[in-house]
Amino acid sequence: MTTIATDTKRNRDVYAALVSGRHGDPFGVLGVHQVDGSRVIRTLQPQAERVEIIDNQGSALVEMERVHPDGIFAALMPARLRHYRLRLTTGGHTVDIEDPYRFPTTLGDLDLYLLGEGSDKQIYAKLGAQLRAVLGVSGTRFAVWAPNASRVSVIGDFNDWDGRRHGMRLHPGNGLWEIFIPGIGDGEKYKFELLDRNGRLLPLKNDPFGHYHEPPPGNASIVFASKYQWS
Repeated sequence: MTTIATDTKRNRDVYAALVSGRHGDPFGVLGVHQVDGSRVIRTLQPQAERVEIIDNQGSALVEMERVHPDGIFAALMPARLRHYRLRLTTGGHTVDIEDPYRFPTTLGDLDLYLLGEGSDKQIYAKLGAQLRAVLGVSGTRFAVWAPNASRVSVIGDFNDWDGRRHGMRLHPGNGLWEIFIPGIGDGEKYKFELLDRNGRLLPLKNDPFGHYHEPPPGNASIVFASKYQWS
């Protein structure tokens, strides 16, 4: 059985990479992971003063430990708990959120194969921002092709345009990056933040498969649900 102190010591360099925005595999660290017979939950919330694990009914179960001063929190997952949410406290205000790092990939093997070879005839329905529900939770799946990037994040008002907070999952066989962000809906502005293969920060990118974009002088992409009724 591990302890948070032991887990923190083991991941010191990993945490430093996460808070500096240099870690290319946040799904390998954040969310729930089995460690020496225990389940450890880790989350990066640089804006939060306090983070608690809560159940689906909103009952607080355990307060997470701040394991890095720049906002990484960790805790052992309570026994028999299957689903959890996070309660963030900032400036005396609290908000309950779903953890995007507890959700699985929403791109299947066939999707990845067809997208990788460039033969998917519905690429417009796979890449970009797609409103959907995963595990019964509504949100938006973001996906982008960036084979030469070492890290890709979705940024927007929902995360204070902070590229550390929603780093995407890489599918290394074809250079696709994706993440499902719960609670993101129609009308949210977003861009992609990328590091090149040498770790250099690139200019922010709008979505090449975006369905809707901010009018000038802004240039952000916008999550969009078409209400057009095809005849």
